[in-house]
Amino acid sequence: MNKTYRLPGFLLLAHWLTFSISFVWTCKTQGNVLWWLRLNWSGWLSDFGNLTQLGTLPAGSAWIMWFLLGLLLTITWILSPSTSMQASQAEPMPKRQLVGNAEMMESRPGLQEKLLRLHQSLEKI
Repeated sequence: MNKTYRLPGFLLLAHWLTFSISFVWTCKTQGNVLWWLRLNWSGWLSDFGNLTQLGTLPAGSAWIMWFLLGLLLTITWILSPSTSMQASQAEPMPKRQLVGNAEMMESRPGLQEKLLRLHQSLEKI
């Protein structure tokens, strides 16, 4: 697999591991998981308007933004085409010898022409 394709995968894995560890740690500190349900899921985006006036940002809005950003990046990474497939399609395929027996190819020009057309059509695929 290509290194440029692995790096985003490792970064997303690190993101979700960090998120999971922080989530579990917060659950242990709070004593239960109900804090996640009590977040302001309907108005979390409007809380970011306070930052323009150097106001405070509720922790719940930061948690929701962190979760949704990670979800968006993961979906984008999953749906994006593989860069290793794009790199392999861009490289030209090396030319191969048609037949190992050159005498047979020289004696039958019709066979040589058919094999060349066959290889050309296979290269297009």
